[in-house]
Amino acid sequence: MAQRTDWVDYAKGLGIILVVYAHLLSSGFHAHLHIQEYFFFLSDSIVYSFHMPLFFFLAGLFVEKSYNKRGAREFLVNKVKFIAYPYLLWSFLQASIELFFSKQSYRGITLGDIMAIPYLPFSQFWFLYALILMYVFYTLLSMFGRFAPPAMITVACVLFFYPINTDILALHGFSTGFVFFVAAIFVREYLGNLEKNSIPAGITCILFLILSGSGWYVFERAIEPTRLTDGSHPFYFLYLAGVGITFCIGLAQFFAEKKCCRLIRIFGIYSLQIYLVHMLAGVAARIVLLNIFSIENPVLHMIIGVCAGLIVPIALYKAALKLNFPYLFEMRRMVH
Repeated sequence: MAQRTDWVDYAKGLGIILVVYAHLLSSGFHAHLHIQEYFFFLSDSIVYSFHMPLFFFLAGLFVEKSYNKRGAREFLVNKVKFIAYPYLLWSFLQASIELFFSKQSYRGITLGDIMAIPYLPFSQFWFLYALILMYVFYTLLSMFGRFAPPAMITVACVLFFYPINTDILALHGFSTGFVFFVAAIFVREYLGNLEKNSIPAGITCILFLILSGSGWYVFERAIEPTRLTDGSHPFYFLYLAGVGITFCIGLAQFFAEKKCCRLIRIFGIYSLQIYLVHMLAGVAARIVLLNIFSIENPVLHMIIGVCAGLIVPIALYKAALKLNFPYLFEMRRMVH
C-alpha cells in the first residue's frame, strides 16, 4: 500500500483540479463566454456540493496529530505562518490587480474591498480564512478535555444546520464547513489508518455513478440548481458531500496504489500555491485568448484556462525558490 502522503496528495490534487475548473467556469460564464447555461448551473451545483468539503475533511484528518505534536501555541503559530500569511499577501495582490484591470473584471472591485480584506475575505480566499477559524476552534474546544469530542460535534452540527449568514470573518463558510472538518477527526479516530481501510476500486466506480446520477436527480428533479454551500438544503448537502468525499478518497487511494496519474499528485503537493494564484493565471489566459487571439470558443478557453491555473502557480513558486525569494508563498525568517 502506498504511503499516507501519496493518497492525500492525490486527493488534494483531485480537489484542486475541481476548484480551478469550478472557479474558471463561473468566471467565464459571468464574463459572457457563451458557456451553455444549463451545463453551467448543473456542473457548478454538483462540483460545489463536495469539492470544498473535501479539503476541510482532509485538513481534519490530520489535525489531531499535528496538534499533539506541536502543542496549542506552536500549532496556531504554524497555521498563521503557512495559511494567514499567504492569505493576506495574495488577497491584496489579486484584489489590487483586479482593481487595476477593473474593466476586465465583472465584480467591480473598489478600494474599500481591498481595505476590508483583514476581516472580509476576498474572492476564493474565504476558504483559507475559514480554515484558520477551524484550527482556532479546534484548539479552544480541545481545552474541554474529555468533553471536547461531544463539544465539537455539537458546535459543528448547530453551525451547519443554523449557519451564520455573513461573509464577515468567513463565518458562513466556517459554519457550513466545520462539520466536515470534525467528521474527519472522528473518521480517523474510529477507522484509524485509512490505508488499512482503503475503498475497493469497484466501490469507487459505483460511488462515481451515484454521485453523478444523484447529483443530476437532485438538481434536475428535486431542487433548483444551486450551490448547496448557501445552507438552504443541508441534508442534500451532507449526502452529496459525503458521497463526493468518499469517491475522491477512493480514487486517490487507487491512483496511489497503482502509482499512476502522477501529475495529479504533483498538483496536490502544490495545491496551496495553485489555490492562491489560479484565478490570476486563468483569467489572464482568458484575456489573452480574447483580446490578442480573438478566440471565443468556451471549450478551448476552459482547457487553456485550467491548464494555466494549474501550471503557472507551480512555475511561479519554483521561480521564487530559484531566486531565493520564497516570501511570495511562505513566511520565513530573513537571512542576512
